[in-house]
Amino acid sequence: MKQYSKRSAFIHWLIFLLVIAALYLGHNLDESKNTAQKLSMFPVHFLIGDLVLLLVLLRIYFRKKDGEPAPANANPLLNKIAAGTHVLLNLSLIAVAVSGVATAATSGVIEALKKGDPNLIPDFDKVDAKEFHELFIGLMLLLVAFHVVAALYHQFVVKDNLLRRIMVRRF
Repeated sequence: MKQYSKRSAFIHWLIFLLVIAALYLGHNLDESKNTAQKLSMFPVHFLIGDLVLLLVLLRIYFRKKDGEPAPANANPLLNKIAAGTHVLLNLSLIAVAVSGVATAATSGVIEALKKGDPNLIPDFDKVDAKEFHELFIGLMLLLVAFHVVAALYHQFVVKDNLLRRIMVRRF
């Protein structure tokens, strides 16, 4: 097998886009002073996070079911680093989603949403789970940056056309 299955590739890019959307919404939630606007953004942010979690688990399943391409590097150490990075990326995405659920569950924001009362939105700086959520987001972003740099290095320095393996439309 030279490439990931099309469904694994599609889920990979969908997760990427959804993570960008969740980061954007999360940043707006942190920065916004408009509590009514925040109240309307929380359900969307939660839905995207839950969808990312579901898709990560689905992608792991399909990766096992469909198989994966042979390692890209001739160096066994680099292959172990690549495999470890993929595992850590998946774990960090799961940790971000789970810590997000924990943050919502322990903060009181669910009550604010149920009652439709923006005045009940909690001060998230006082919610312990949010610290873990932010920690896992930082870790995820570092892993994503490493992943992107490694892929671009393969594509443009090594010139082994590595990106072709994960594209939905094969070029």
